[in-house]
Amino acid sequence: MTSSSTTDPEVHTDRLFVGFGSDSPDCDRLTVFAETTVDLRGVPAEIAVIGSSHYVYAPDLDFREIISCQSLSHDAVAELPLPDGDDRRLRYAGESVTAETSVSIRDIDTYPAGRDFELAYEFAPEAYTAIAVDGDSYETYHTYPEHGCLVYSETALQRTDQR
Repeated sequence: MTSSSTTDPEVHTDRLFVGFGSDSPDCDRLTVFAETTVDLRGVPAEIAVIGSSHYVYAPDLDFREIISCQSLSHDAVAELPLPDGDDRRLRYAGESVTAETSVSIRDIDTYPAGRDFELAYEFAPEAYTAIAVDGDSYETYHTYPEHGCLVYSETALQRTDQR
């Protein structure tokens, strides 16, 4: 992933797009603010805070997830309205891994400010994106002070191959 300017002026402040799959999103549209490599399901995975939310890429699992305020062209995309969307459970099945992602919208005051994250970025006062990884799963936190809400996601991965 490389840092670049967001070329799509269509950034939505009233909804999020969740996409995952084996295809790669248009990385030229992403602005990367922070990134690191972590161990996820026993393989290296890149996690990034991008200008429009977050991106997870585990090449050995042929798995990608992106949550963005920009519309996505990706294998599987779900749309969540802000700030009053319903909790969602999303599933993805690839050749090497299955993923189950739970997404919920909570009050902004539930952001765990003192937590030790693998990656966190403050865009503005009270506007954070943070990612915590725990072996075979990860949690993301996205605060939206303009809506007074936090979008929380938890993704659990299960390998389907025999590695």
